[in-house]
This record gives sequence, structure tokens and C-alpha cells, in this order.
Amino acid sequence: MSGSKNRQSLLLPILMPIAVLAVIGLVLFGFSRVLLAVSHNAATVVALVAAAGIVSVAAWVASRRRVTGGTLFSMVAAMAGIAMVAGGLAVVAAPLHAEEEVEEPGGVVVALAAPEGAAASGFSTDALSVPSDEPFTIAFDNQDPAVPHNVVVFDGPDAEAPALVTGELITGPATADYPVEPVPEGEYFFHCEVHPTTMVGTMTAAPGAGGGGGEEGVTVVAADLAFDTDTIELPADVETTITMDNQDPGIQHNIAIYTDDSLGEELFKGELATGPVSVNYTVPPLPAGEYYFQCDVHPNMAGTVVVAGDQGGGGGGDPGGGEDPGGGEDPGGGEEPPDGGGTAAASVTAVGLAFEPTTLTWPSNSEVTLTFDNQDDAAVNGQHNVSIYDGDTALFQGELVSGVATVDYTIPPMEPGTFEFRCDVHPTMVGTVEVT
Repeated sequence: MSGSKNRQSLLLPILMPIAVLAVIGLVLFGFSRVLLAVSHNAATVVALVAAAGIVSVAAWVASRRRVTGGTLFSMVAAMAGIAMVAGGLAVVAAPLHAEEEVEEPGGVVVALAAPEGAAASGFSTDALSVPSDEPFTIAFDNQDPAVPHNVVVFDGPDAEAPALVTGELITGPATADYPVEPVPEGEYFFHCEVHPTTMVGTMTAAPGAGGGGGEEGVTVVAADLAFDTDTIELPADVETTITMDNQDPGIQHNIAIYTDDSLGEELFKGELATGPVSVNYTVPPLPAGEYYFQCDVHPNMAGTVVVAGDQGGGGGGDPGGGEDPGGGEDPGGGEEPPDGGGTAAASVTAVGLAFEPTTLTWPSNSEVTLTFDNQDDAAVNGQHNVSIYDGDTALFQGELVSGVATVDYTIPPMEPGTFEFRCDVHPTMVGTVEVT
């Protein structure tokens, strides 16, 4: 009998702390569930009240001359009681957290990208078209590595107007969807708040713009590096909407329309959109006729745009409708070079995401063979091309080349002047063309 009492007296100092710790653990777990269920402010108040009560009880126990097992259990019970009472009062007095709703992008999705070097060169486009009086979403793709960008839309022509939406800053490469509440018809200013002088643009809201489709809308799906159709049918002489549904994750596509497969004259160029995303392109009125469309990043994704008028298409001398797609006012747009023409040659190299040389010179009114040598490994820097622009107007767009490779571009005759050449995939790769 004496041995049994001795064993109990030896086990009691061991079992008592274990039991106390177990009870404390259960109390803390239950108390934590209460704190997580109430609002942040209520949880803070409850935790402070419970802590004050527990410290008071512990101080009372510590002040006693002799602490027995019963005293310890009383202390634990008191602490548990304080925690549960405080938690119960918090649940009664403060509403529980409502289940958070994930805000889903709604309405039309409009794509906008910040390409590499956007801090200097700007967004992928400085003009967005969105529907008025209905919600839409700006699908922002920051492609600029390690650089933070966002989109802020203002209710007016500049940044002095109140902000309608301020997108969260994201550091590239990353994407974010910015839901926008319905806005009235009109023009709005947008910029990146980190680079407010270089990354700017205008957002135009109009009924049915940016998507919506209607009877004149058409959808083209890009999946597995191919379009789901090789024919797009549009009505003649009216503005139309093409919705591109890019289902290729992490891959850029767009839809661009040219007079023919020589890419000599660009009629429309949609901004690049990284999948998966759906983007709506507003195509300006086109005369009846047949045209050529492609993805500028993957030229094998191509087809025919059939624009049908009241006569069923076919076309005349308007752009894309006959043998002379030139506009007369567009340098290099016509097929008959003035003053008899001629031929010339030039060359340029792409290496290390830069052109060499950055200045090209050739005579005016002469067809030019431009040899493009892409020395950048496609697995590292992707694809390059050489396109020539007069401001925002494309005079020539070369096919994209995956390095290491060389291609000869045939550039139609151009009038005298100074023009810019650049890579459409990496717009920081730029240079100057001097046509003398």
C-alpha cells in the first residue's frame, strides 16, 4: 500500500504539467477559432481582455505562499473560463466574417500589356476601346521583368481628373484583372502611376465598342498555335468587332489584317494578348474585297478576311479589292515607283536584344532587299522581325524570325524621309531609316 502511494506521489509531478498543458492547448485552439471568426477589431479587443484576465489570475496564484495541485487546476479553469466568456461576448457583439466573395471579371475583357522597356516606350497601345454603360475588365499583362506597373483610369482628359480605377501594382512578369464599373460614353485618360509621363493613353467608351459583338461580331479562337478558322467574314463599310479567344497559356497572339500576304500595307493590327484571355478588337470599316489576316507572332496562323458588300464583295480599286492596294499618300504603298524606280540592298543584325546598325540608308523610289540576320537564340530572346513605321502607321512589317536565322525582306519603294524601324515583339529594339 505504501509502495502504491509512493508511485502516485512520483507520477503526480509528471502527469500534472502534462494535463495542464493539454487543457491549455485545447483552450487556445478553441479561443483561436473564436478570434478567426470575428472581425479584426473585435479579435484584438477580445485577445487583450483575455490576456489581462489571465495575467491577473496568474499573479494571484503566484502571490500565494503555497501552490497546490488544486490551485493550479483552479488557475487553468479560470483562464479557460475567461477565454470562453470573452470569446462568447465577442461572437454576440461582433458579426462573424461574411464569406468573402471573389470578384470575377465581368463583361468585355480588354487586353493591355506593358512590354519589356515599357517605362521608356509605353504600353503596348496608347488607345483602348471599351463599351459605354456596361462593366468591363482590363486584362493587364506586365511583361517587364522585375519592374512594377499598373493601370490607373481617370474620369477626364488627364491625371488631374478623379481616378475611376486604380489597379494594383504588379511586378513583371505577372498579370492582373482590373474590373471597371460602367462609364458613360466619352474619352478617358489612363497611365501607370509609377511611370506617369511615358506610359499613358486614351480610353474611348462608346456603345458596343470593345466587344459586345452583336450581329456584326465574330469570334476567332487561338488554341495549340492555330486559329480555329482560316476565313473571317465581315460586312463592308461598317465598323466591326473581332473577338480573339486566346486559349494558349502564356503564349502571345494577335490578329492583324493586311491587303495581302506580302504584308505590304497594314489595315488593322490588334494588340498582342497573352493567353488565356479574350480580347475584343474594333476593326475600322473596310471596303468590299478579300484581305489577309495573321498572328504577327506566329505567321503560320493565317487566313483570309472576306468583306462582303451589297454586291457580295469583290472589290474594285479600293485597298485590298484590286491589284493596286496602295493609298497614294502612304510612302511605299503603291506598286509603281515614281521616277522609274530601281533596286537597292541593306542589312541589319539582331543580337543581344538590339539592332546593329541602328541607322539604315537607301535611295527613295527603289525596291530594297533588306537582309535580316537574327543572331539571338529563340529559346532565350524569342523571335524578332524588322518593321518600318511612319509615326503609328506601318509602312512595312517583316515576318517574324526565330533565331539563329537569316531572311531577306523585300521592301517596296518609299518616298524620301526619316522613318523608324523596330522589332514588333521587342519595341525597345529600334533604329532609323534614312530614305534619300
